[in-house]
Amino acid sequence: MSNIPCRKLQPIIVALAIGASTASSARAQVGHPPGSSPYRDMRAKFLISFVGGHSWGSGGKLKAGPASGPIFGGRLDLHLAGPGSVQAGLNWGTLDRRLLDPNADPDDRVAGVPRQAVIMADAGLILTLTGQKTWYGFAPYAGLSMGLALGGTVEGDTLSTFNFNTKFMVGPQLGFRWHPIGQLFLRVEGRDMVWRLTYPDEFFNGDPPLLDPQVNKTTEWTHNLMLLVSFGFTFK
Repeated sequence: MSNIPCRKLQPIIVALAIGASTASSARAQVGHPPGSSPYRDMRAKFLISFVGGHSWGSGGKLKAGPASGPIFGGRLDLHLAGPGSVQAGLNWGTLDRRLLDPNADPDDRVAGVPRQAVIMADAGLILTLTGQKTWYGFAPYAGLSMGLALGGTVEGDTLSTFNFNTKFMVGPQLGFRWHPIGQLFLRVEGRDMVWRLTYPDEFFNGDPPLLDPQVNKTTEWTHNLMLLVSFGFTFK
């Protein structure tokens, strides 16, 4: 050893020092002990929940489409792998809308503001931002859903000649689940579901018309902001 030049030992000493430092750093970054970690594994495969909430829809320029009102329904979530899940929901809302008579005098064209039953069936993809874990019981997520909105009949709707019928809808969603204990969870979610209204020719006739044909189109995409709160159970 005494015959080995010092300059040849220097690289070995440096390498050992780096290795010791790296090992020490790795031990320092281990994190929380398992019993005190804020993260918990989510092992549930299915989530079933009952939904309640409210919609704040625009109803379009004339407020002729379904707009605001309460929403109730149910939802099923299926965990796929990692942070990904798929969801399917069926909701029922009673949404107000403006009933218009395009043939009446301009001051008398609003014939009432009845409520219309709207059934909304949707499916979508959910991405949990904390992966397969909860953070202090919370699991925030983002997603996109699409489906169909089916409008019921409205008494006196023949006056307006406008029909909601069946509409394709699509929109983003953002929310979180809270798992306080066992299989129970609470979900709070915001959505913006978009569907397209189609106006009849009668809305572009009259003096003056309800809609100016030089400015307005026969169709209009409308936003429908929704706040949904659900209570449910998880199953493996």
